[in-house]
Amino acid sequence: MKQLVFVLIIGLIYGASLFVKDKQIQKQKMKVTPTVFTIREKTGTPVNITKVLRKSFTNNVIVTGNNLGSKIYASVAPKIATQIKPGALASIRLNNESLYGSVVSVEKRANRLSGLHKIVVSFANQKLPTNLYVMNIQTSKTKNTLVVKRDAVSNRGGTDHVYIVNDDNTVQRRDIVTISDNKDYFAIKSGLKEGEKVVLSDQRYLKDGEKINIVESVLE
Repeated sequence: MKQLVFVLIIGLIYGASLFVKDKQIQKQKMKVTPTVFTIREKTGTPVNITKVLRKSFTNNVIVTGNNLGSKIYASVAPKIATQIKPGALASIRLNNESLYGSVVSVEKRANRLSGLHKIVVSFANQKLPTNLYVMNIQTSKTKNTLVVKRDAVSNRGGTDHVYIVNDDNTVQRRDIVTISDNKDYFAIKSGLKEGEKVVLSDQRYLKDGEKINIVESVLE
């Protein structure tokens, strides 16, 4: 009799342990593993932002040429030649330093054989080793221009647009019109105001009204 009772007790303990273990397994299965989407819903999509500014805006063309003394001679296509004016600022890099010169002349007529226009750029009082040089030549400069960083502007869908950051840390898509651009900025004709905050990082997954989590950028 005692043996039977002992066996029953052992059986009950074992059954209870299986029941508890099963409950633990079921509880683990019910746990929700955080995903990118659940994190975004709770804390907002992490983004970098930037501000719309007013500043001097320059456009440049890159021209390659060979030097003879302190002058560099190059040939450019007609489309480039029309943008370059005598007196325009030019710069080159030599020994990790920037050297500045100016355009002396731009031939009005293209060479009959090559179809290119010759230009001469002077770096007066500079001793230039004989070499092939890459020049940045300024084609235009405007002051007090409304600009926004290139990475803030998206053209997905064929229309230039940005995502404005609202006071409640939600975003709103806004179409803009640009005038020109260089390697760093877009010059803005309409659609933005000075001081407005816009999303700088990847905008592919953003939508109107979406909550964002602003991450400070070390590049700003």
